[in-house]
Amino acid sequence: MSISQTEQGSVPHKSIVAVVVETEDSRLLHEAASLLNKIGKQNKDPEFIVCFGSHGVDIRSAAMPNKKGQMVDFSTIDRRTGSGNLSRKQLFPKSIGATSKTIVDATAGFGADSAMLACMGFSVIAIERCPLVSVLLRDGLHRALKDKGLCMALKNVLTFIEGDSIKELIRHKGVDVVYLDPMFPPKRKKSALPQGSIQTLKAVVGYDDEEKTQVLFRTAMDTALKRVVVKRPNHAPLFAKNPAAVHKGKLVRYEVYKPNR
Repeated sequence: MSISQTEQGSVPHKSIVAVVVETEDSRLLHEAASLLNKIGKQNKDPEFIVCFGSHGVDIRSAAMPNKKGQMVDFSTIDRRTGSGNLSRKQLFPKSIGATSKTIVDATAGFGADSAMLACMGFSVIAIERCPLVSVLLRDGLHRALKDKGLCMALKNVLTFIEGDSIKELIRHKGVDVVYLDPMFPPKRKKSALPQGSIQTLKAVVGYDDEEKTQVLFRTAMDTALKRVVVKRPNHAPLFAKNPAAVHKGKLVRYEVYKPNR
């Protein structure tokens, strides 16, 4: 099984949450207790509920406590090769590079990009700083490894770490690629709402601080051997000067930067 780690002192979440436990599963009881220890007592009315139940862990709106919320579910990945989602001819894996083998995803979020890269055969370490999101990631990976097909695809090649990305990048210096997908406030006043999982992620975690993200980028440039890849919406300006390549899709692009070597 891939290793899941936690680091005390993870950054606090943005929203007020409540933890509800509806299971006797020892793994989930431990996760719930650990989460409560990290987030502390919540005195105000919660905006979200983190539910530990027989199905696993989900995060839902406190306004709709009986409606199943967002889970990390890697079974939804389209694992077709060739012209399917796992084709290395797509823009995302092209930006990672054909000769790259090891990747650190320093902004894991709900882990979709990390899991996709792992299913393509890359070895991925994904870092998430928010305890609320991290518990969802660990639960999603735990359930995925019970599925025969997903287990073959993800076992020993996908690892989630809860902690500060800058500190973890220093520990993983020499990885082939560092991948960044920072969440900045939208620049356009009128734009389509993002999909539900992304809306939830932004509501829970908030947006990334631009100054800290620049520090993360510079650390990534000192960490990676081959390239740093930054995912950006097409309407946004370049993240940094002089990218080595830009792989542009309909909505997003992947900017490739040569590390400091």
